Amino acid sequence: MNKIVIFLYFFSVALVAKSQTADFTYSTNNGLFCSPSTIQFTQTSTGSPTGFVWNFGNVAASNQPNPIITFKNAGSYTVKLIAIYGQTTSVVTKTIVINPVITASIGYDRSYICAPGTINFTASSSGNINAFNWDFGDGSGIVTSNTNSIPHNFAALGTYNVKLLATDVTGCFDTTKTTINVQVPPITGSVSPTSGCVPANVSFNANVTVPVGSSVKNYKWDFGDGSPIVTTINNTTNHTYTLPGNFSPVVTIVTYEGCTNTYNFARIGFGIPPTNQVAYAEKTTICGSETAQFVAKATNANTYYYNFGDSSSLSISDTIAGHKFKRLGTKSVYILPMYNGCYSNPITVQINIIGVIANFNYSNTCTDKKTFSFTNTSQGNLSTVSWDFGDGSPIVHTINATHTFPASGTFVTKLSVTDSLTGCADTYSQNIYTSDPVLLNPDTSVCKNALTTFTVVNNYNNSTALYTWFVDGEQGGPFKDSSFLMRTSNFGSFSNYVIINNGLQYCQDTIRLNHPLLVRGPDLSFTAPSSICLNSLYNVTNTSKPFIPADSVNLWYWNFGVTNVNDSVYQPQPFVYSNPGTYDVQLTGIDKNGCEDTLVKKIIVNPLPFLYVIPHVDTLCAGTMDTLLAFHSDSIRWSPSNSLTCATCDTTLTSATTDTKYYVKATSQFGCTVSDSIMVKAYPPFTAVPAATDAYICLNDTIHLNVDPPGKKIQWSPADGLSGTNTYGPVARPSQTTTYTARLTDSVGCFTSSTNITVHVKSRPAVDAGPDQFLPYNSSFSINPTYSSNVASYNWTPGNLLSCTTCPDPNGVVSSSNTFFIKVTSDSGCVASDSIHIYIQCQDSYLLMPNAFTPNGDNLNDYFYPLTRGIKTILRFSIYDRYGHLVYEARNFPPNSKTYGWNGRVSGADQTTSVFVYYLEALCDVGDKLYKKGSVVLIR
Repeated sequence: MNKIVIFLYFFSVALVAKSQTADFTYSTNNGLFCSPSTIQFTQTSTGSPTGFVWNFGNVAASNQPNPIITFKNAGSYTVKLIAIYGQTTSVVTKTIVINPVITASIGYDRSYICAPGTINFTASSSGNINAFNWDFGDGSGIVTSNTNSIPHNFAALGTYNVKLLATDVTGCFDTTKTTINVQVPPITGSVSPTSGCVPANVSFNANVTVPVGSSVKNYKWDFGDGSPIVTTINNTTNHTYTLPGNFSPVVTIVTYEGCTNTYNFARIGFGIPPTNQVAYAEKTTICGSETAQFVAKATNANTYYYNFGDSSSLSISDTIAGHKFKRLGTKSVYILPMYNGCYSNPITVQINIIGVIANFNYSNTCTDKKTFSFTNTSQGNLSTVSWDFGDGSPIVHTINATHTFPASGTFVTKLSVTDSLTGCADTYSQNIYTSDPVLLNPDTSVCKNALTTFTVVNNYNNSTALYTWFVDGEQGGPFKDSSFLMRTSNFGSFSNYVIINNGLQYCQDTIRLNHPLLVRGPDLSFTAPSSICLNSLYNVTNTSKPFIPADSVNLWYWNFGVTNVNDSVYQPQPFVYSNPGTYDVQLTGIDKNGCEDTLVKKIIVNPLPFLYVIPHVDTLCAGTMDTLLAFHSDSIRWSPSNSLTCATCDTTLTSATTDTKYYVKATSQFGCTVSDSIMVKAYPPFTAVPAATDAYICLNDTIHLNVDPPGKKIQWSPADGLSGTNTYGPVARPSQTTTYTARLTDSVGCFTSSTNITVHVKSRPAVDAGPDQFLPYNSSFSINPTYSSNVASYNWTPGNLLSCTTCPDPNGVVSSSNTFFIKVTSDSGCVASDSIHIYIQCQDSYLLMPNAFTPNGDNLNDYFYPLTRGIKTILRFSIYDRYGHLVYEARNFPPNSKTYGWNGRVSGADQTTSVFVYYLEALCDVGDKLYKKGSVVLIR
C-alpha cells in the first residue's frame, strides 16, 4: 500500500484532470474530533473514479472508496486522496485536526462535613474549557459555570455523588465524579478487658472519622457504673471498675464545628471469685449407654465451664449439665464456676463409665446388594448380642452378622448388647437401604440435538445417594438428582445406564436401560474450500446423508453468511461473495421424521489485489515513447514484455510502432489475481484547414467559423466577438473586420496546427419610419421616413394600400388601421427595417347600426350586427325586448361579422315583428372605448 502512495506522489500532479476533481468529506458519529477519534471518510469526487488511494498522515492507508480510520493521537494530519480515472488522476489534500483528549478532575476544600453546610469545589482539566456542568447529586439540578470554582450548600445529611462535565472550545469533553459525605462523625470503639475480676482496670478506645481539617474537641465518657462522666481531649481512657456487675459504657464526642455523636460499647461485666463452690456427678458410676449428669453450684457464679476430658467442653449458665461419653473408663471432669469471667480454683469430679457401648460397621456385597455384612465394634463385656434387622426377621445373637434384606425398603438395623456383670446395656442403629431400581426413558429413538429424560424409579430412599449417568456415549455427574435431562449430540444406538452410589458402605449399582436408544437424523457434511478469492465462485459439495438410510432428508436450507441469501436445494449453485471477509456457511437438514440439524463452516473470502492502470487507452506520438502506469498493492507482471523497458515495474515505457494492447496482472499473498490492460495507439501529425479563409457579414450579423479536421482540441483567438474559444463552429459577431486564428491540438498533445479566417464586416443602413399617425376614416396620409446616406433601395409592405412600394416617401388613403413596414438595402447589400402604424380615429360615427332587419332566410338582411370602422373588438352586444328582457348577447368578438349577429330568434323560436333595444360596447384600434344604444325593428 505504501508503495502505491509513494508512486502516486510523484506522478499525480502531472496527471490531474481538468474536468474531474477529487474531493471527500469526513465525519464522526458525534460530530467531534477528540482523540482517539474514529472518522468516516466519504469520497465525493466528480465523474466516476475507478480507484482510490488514501494516505491519512498517520501511517494508515487505504484503497477503499469510503474508509473508516481511527486517529489515536491528537495532532494535525494531512489527508490525501488520489482519485484514479480512466485516463488520469486527481489529488486533493485536507488537514484534519484531532483535538487532545480532555481530562477533568474534581477538587474540593473538603469531601466530608459533619453537618449540612457549604463545600467549595474546584475543577481541574486540560484543554481550553468553556463550560463546567455540575450535578451535586442532591436534586438541586444541573449548574453551568464558565469558571472552574463553585460553592455548593448541602442542606441535608447524606452521601452525594457529585458529577462534573467539562467541555472545551472544540466540543471535546470529559466526565468525572466524586463522593461527598454529609454525616455525623462515625465512631468505632474497643474495650479491653470485657470481663474478669474487680478491681478491673479497663482501657477504652474511640476511633472517630471527622472531615479533613476538623478534629474532635472532647470525648465524654460514661462508664455505666454510676461514676461521674469523664471528659478528655484524647480518644483513649482507662477506668477501674471496683464493684461487680454488668455495665453499658457510652462515649459522646463533640467536634470543633459542634457536631456530636454517641457510641455504645458492647456490654461488659466484672465480678468477684465465686465462693462456696460445690460440684459433683449425680452418679459417680454409670453405664456407657447413659448420659452423665453433673451439678455445679457457687455463690455469685453466673457461668460454669466444663472440660469433660474427652476433647469436648461446655460453657453453661445452668447449674446442671449432661454429657454422654463415647469411651468406657474413669474420666476426670474439670468444672470452673465464674462470675463475669472471674473465677477461683477449678473443681475436679471423677466419674466411671462401665458396662458396654454399642457400635458396628457394615457393608453390602457386590454380588448381592441386598446382603450386608455387619462387624460388631462395641466396647465392654458383651454378655449378650442381639441384631434386629428391622425387616421382621428373627433376632440374631452372633457377635458379627450377615443378613439379606428384602428387595426394597429402608430398614432400621439395631445392635443391642448387655454386660451381665454390670447389668448395663446399649443400643446402636443405622438405616439400611435396599431397592431394585429401574432406569426409564420413554424414547426408543430421538433426533440428534433433541432433549430426552432418564429417570430412576423403584429407587433407594437414601437422600444422600449420588448418580453418575452414561448416556448417548457421554458421562454426566455425579449428581444428587435421580432424573437426568440431556440433549443428544451423537448418532448411534446406545446402551444407556446410571451408576448409583449410596455411600462407602454400599457397592455401586449399575442400572441399565432395558432398551437401546437410537439417536437419528440428518448426518450433515459438505466439502468446500476454506478460503477463496473475492472474484472466485464458492463451490460447495453436499455429502450429507440420513444416519438411518430409510430416514430421507426432505428439506435442505443453505445460508452463506450473507443476510437474506438462502438456498433450499440439496446441491446449491456456486455462490459469489460481494465483499471480502470471514463468513459462516450454514447447512440445515430436516428429515421425514422432523429431525433437524445444522452444520456451520467458515469461509475466508480474501480481497483481490488493488490494480488500476493509466491510461486504459493511450496514443503514441510518432517518434516518441509512451509511459504505462500501474497502481497496485501486490507484485505485478506486464505482457507482452518484448517491447517494454520493464515487465515488473510500476512504470514502464513502450515505443510501439503499431497498435498494441498491453496486459498487467497483480498477484496477492493469497494467490488472488486481477488483470487490467492498456491499448496504445500510434497517431500521425495533421494540418488545420479552414472552410474559407475570408468571410463577409453585415454589422451585427453572425457567422459560423468552420475548420477541419474535426475531433481535436481547438483554441480560437482573439476571443472578441466569439461565442466560444474552445469549440468547433463558434458563432462570430465582430464589430469590425477581424482575423481569427484556430489552433488545433490532438487529444494527447502530440501535434499542433494553426490556420486563419478573416471576417470582413460591412456597414449597415439606418431607417426611421417616423411616429405613428391617427387619422379620420378615408383621409389621406403620407409617410416621410429618415434614411442614412448609404441607402440604395426601398421596399414597402403591404404595398396595395400605398402609392408606391419602392419610393422613399409613399402616401395613401386610410380605410382601415394598418402597420406599414419599410426595408432598405445599403450600397454594400446590408439590410435595415422599421415600421409605422396608421390608425383610424375612435369616433361614435364609426359604429354603424341598421335600424331594421328581416330574418326571413333569403340571405338578405337576415342578421342584425354592428358595422364598424377603426374598431378592434366588440366587447359587448346586447338586445332587449320591450319588457327589458335580454333576448340575445355576444361578447368579445371581431367587428363586421354576422356570425355574431342576432338572427331574430329567442330560445329557438322566431320572433314576430316588433321593436327591440340594443346596447353596444366597442374597443377602438387606438385602445379607447365607445358605447352606443338604440332600437331596431324586426320585420316579418
